[in-house]
Amino acid sequence: MQDDLTTGYSAQSAALKGTVPGADALRAKAMTDFGAQGFPHAKAEDWRYSDLKALRAGVYAPVDAPKVAPEVPAAMGESAARFVFVNGRYAEDLSDLGDLWQAASIRPIANHFSSSSARTDELVRGKDGIALLNTALLRDGMVISVPAGVEIDDPVEIVHIMTEAAGQAAHLRHVIELGEGAKLTVLERFIGDDSAYWQNIILQARVAEGASFSHFRLQEEGLGAVHTAKVYVNVDASGQYHVMNMTMGAKMARFEAHVRMLGEEADATVDGVALTGTGQVHDTLTHVDHVVPFATSDQIFRTVADARGKTAFAGKVTVAKDAQKTAADQSFKRWCSTARRKRTPSRNLKFSPTMSNAATVPPLVSWTPRRFST
Repeated sequence: MQDDLTTGYSAQSAALKGTVPGADALRAKAMTDFGAQGFPHAKAEDWRYSDLKALRAGVYAPVDAPKVAPEVPAAMGESAARFVFVNGRYAEDLSDLGDLWQAASIRPIANHFSSSSARTDELVRGKDGIALLNTALLRDGMVISVPAGVEIDDPVEIVHIMTEAAGQAAHLRHVIELGEGAKLTVLERFIGDDSAYWQNIILQARVAEGASFSHFRLQEEGLGAVHTAKVYVNVDASGQYHVMNMTMGAKMARFEAHVRMLGEEADATVDGVALTGTGQVHDTLTHVDHVVPFATSDQIFRTVADARGKTAFAGKVTVAKDAQKTAADQSFKRWCSTARRKRTPSRNLKFSPTMSNAATVPPLVSWTPRRFST
């Protein structure tokens, strides 16, 4: 089956050659690596609770444009701009640039590497089959660059819509760049019909010194969908990154947040809520990497569950040997409506064995099962 998957996705990747100038070599390398390792297996610790049977069952075709234009939900409030992607492609007629273009650089991912091929080195390629396919099948996405000192008060909304896409997949990549002292809020929303599609998203960001990036995600995919999303964020000195992820939709959904603290007094907050219904699988993995001293991070996750489903949270904090005076807090709590509901929390706190008082981690919550009735 892996050979069939590699053959099918290799053909798709080859057909995209030239669509993103400067990215062909990166695309080819990612496809080669995918062929060597395939999709993650449940035997891998980080993937033991994610059900990827649908992805291994066969090749998802490239997504087509819908025959009928979808209904776009109303904006969730005042926004600096609104970008709408339908079936993995930017829908200019449904989007609104607002006044954002006057304060920030906005461009499609296809034009991001045109000025300099060296920019391809900045693109996160990923290590597992999910991320590698996102790179190999890269086609569309948005790049937002906010200059130093510019603060965007209203949020930028990015809406992803999937419709009439049974057996098809969309692989999008968004890039956020914040200059020193810049400020930006991004609200991502994911919606779709109940067909069996796959939406595979990566957002990567660089938060420069003293900059602030607030990131909100609302996942409302259709109940037949597979939703995989990864966030890669580097935070420089005195920079701030705050993400809030709310998971409600999809048959199988996985969200990952990978945050690297690269400067002193950097601060990150990684929060999430999963509202999981019957037959759904919602999996969350976080990794906050403290590379330098005097940085802080907080993680708070909550799950509310209906019957006959599964949620999992794996939170990891790593602290480098020389990252003294790091403060890392982590909290997870869950509410189970019936005894049949399966909850699988996991924590992984790693510190150098030679460190002394390098991190402050408060007592972790108890995992003693509790049952409730409704």
